[in-house]
Amino acid sequence: MGVDLDEYTRALAVFGEQLREVTGAHWELPTPCSDWDVRQLVAHVVLGEALVPPLLAGETGLGEPDIDPGALGPEPLAGWRGTALAALDAVRALDSLDVVVDHPVGPVAAHVLLGFRVTDNLVHGWDLATAIGRRFDLPDDLAEACLEFWLPLAGSLGSSSSGYFAEMVEPAADAGPGERLLGLLGRQV
Repeated sequence: MGVDLDEYTRALAVFGEQLREVTGAHWELPTPCSDWDVRQLVAHVVLGEALVPPLLAGETGLGEPDIDPGALGPEPLAGWRGTALAALDAVRALDSLDVVVDHPVGPVAAHVLLGFRVTDNLVHGWDLATAIGRRFDLPDDLAEACLEFWLPLAGSLGSSSSGYFAEMVEPAADAGPGERLLGLLGRQV
């Protein structure tokens, strides 16, 4: 199951809201993603969004982009905004979210690609907020949509061979959807 354009739009806005809070003093701070500082985390999200238009245009053979912080340019917020808008325009131009694209992980439907992107924006929005010392709770409905998307794949998420997520963290028994999603994807809340 994938997500829809509205959820993708809202997830992009969630990430953008966190990015707007980043100041010059924040760029080199460590993030919950142990290998990335704030600049690398933001570059990862921006470069992920930059893949959306060519994938939806039918380009093949695209690999995972190298995390190049230089891709952010001198105005990272403006760069992110332009990339996010181009990705949204590419999704809006589709006749169907069932079209299959040649994603770096293999062929996936566009609605699955959106599931990846919604999750990336939400979880890395939380990572970004955490890195710069802000409290941020994931929106329950978007977190629920991501949980529905990822739970069927839960057994392979935290495996050392996946390379995408840390080992799952068991959330508190009374955890809401946001904390459950973060735990599923290896974040300690």
